[in-house]
Amino acid sequence: MLLLWGLLLCRGLLPQAQGEAQHLLHLRISNNQLETGISDLFSEHHVVDRLVGLPVTGAKSESVAVLDHLPFVRNRLSKKSSGLDLSLVGDLLSGKSLPLLRDLLQAGGLVVEDAKGPEVTLQILSDSLLQVTLRCKLYLSLQGILRLKVIKNIRIGVRLDQTGNKTKVAFEECHTPPGYLSIEVLELMDSLLVNEVLKLVTSVLDEALPFLLQKIVCPLATTLLNVLLEDLLQVTLPPASSGPEDFQYFVTTTELTEEAILMKVQLVTPCGPGQRAPSPDRLAPQPLPRLAQGSMADLVFGLEVYNDILSCLYTSTETPVDPQDPTASELIRLLSLRELEPGPEASHLSRGSMGLTIKAPDPPTVRLDGHAATVVQPGLLVLLEPSDTSSVPVSWKLFSKAVFSSRNQDLRIQFDPNSTTVTLGPYPAGIKRQEGHLRALLLELLQRGFLPRHNELLREHSLPLPKVKGVSFDQARMDLSEGYLLLTVPEE
Repeated sequence: MLLLWGLLLCRGLLPQAQGEAQHLLHLRISNNQLETGISDLFSEHHVVDRLVGLPVTGAKSESVAVLDHLPFVRNRLSKKSSGLDLSLVGDLLSGKSLPLLRDLLQAGGLVVEDAKGPEVTLQILSDSLLQVTLRCKLYLSLQGILRLKVIKNIRIGVRLDQTGNKTKVAFEECHTPPGYLSIEVLELMDSLLVNEVLKLVTSVLDEALPFLLQKIVCPLATTLLNVLLEDLLQVTLPPASSGPEDFQYFVTTTELTEEAILMKVQLVTPCGPGQRAPSPDRLAPQPLPRLAQGSMADLVFGLEVYNDILSCLYTSTETPVDPQDPTASELIRLLSLRELEPGPEASHLSRGSMGLTIKAPDPPTVRLDGHAATVVQPGLLVLLEPSDTSSVPVSWKLFSKAVFSSRNQDLRIQFDPNSTTVTLGPYPAGIKRQEGHLRALLLELLQRGFLPRHNELLREHSLPLPKVKGVSFDQARMDLSEGYLLLTVPEE
């Protein structure tokens, strides 16, 4: 059972500690999921079960207080508590004495034998007003004559009042709207009496059922809705993750849309806002894409926001290379050619005293191309020469398909070793003729000696996700759209 309460939300003003940065994300819970959550909650708490076995016109029942204007059971017409003594109303059943029908109705009582539901539907009336309709099915019997299925709706208005960074829940009237009552005859004893009986039964139900449902269903239903929505909109839960403990989420505003509850979420990270240089081609934010079909929830990142977070999570790395590795040996030979360092001293350099190291001081960056995501890692391949000479760097960029996964409330990004390519940046001019060979050797070295350790580092520095009760981001999929990454939770 999926219930939707327990989210992260505002506690007044957001923290503004020095060295922190704030990023805007969007959390959406689908209206279909909210309907399911309300239905499950009402079913769990047996909202309409208290109606079962309840005489609509009988004494000593919960109906008396709201139906005291109706006549009580006349005991003189009934010999047994289990039913009517039909010998007293023989004329009635023959159709000769219809005026006694009202006495029969009063005597037998309409008994609610069973109750189903409520079935829940939501209607968004505005960005802050939600109407919840509960469709209750009741199975009633007029003992020995009719058995009926009756459908009646209850409506509850829910308003979200925004004050600063806090969202309050206020309830409109819980009531049964006039003008809708569905009655279906399931069983009948004498077809000649059906029209007259239904006319009287309908008259009684039109008058009594709204009071009965409002008295019994409304208080419990409103209380449960209040608990659900207050938890959803007011409780702050920090992420439970192995990631940085000072990452925090705060919901700042809540809005009702035709497809989802939309919450604007502020992610506060321990990184200063100037950690990553602004992108020169940073565009204005695009409208949010629609919630994916078949999704119960999603967490939406702007691409630049995610790259900023990735920068905050990243730790600079330096990976020594075994000089005995055949690929490393060939790279050392290539980079230490005499043409790279003209001069008499170059001839005295011994390749045996040289080494290689792979440096990745800068964080990776995600790029979007339609519905494909590429992750780019810049770095340096450095030829380590003897201490009295300068090193020879070759800059490079490693490109790979971006592989996203969410496990244990963490969002991880990985490089796909089977989709990697590399480009070269500045390198010593003397190696121009062997650029292709250098690139091939470098790619092989990065795939074997750098990428496995780098992916492990990225797994250890994953983004802690918000903890939402009833919505698990484990096994969520990453969807891509114009300028956005959507961590989407599919419906179960």
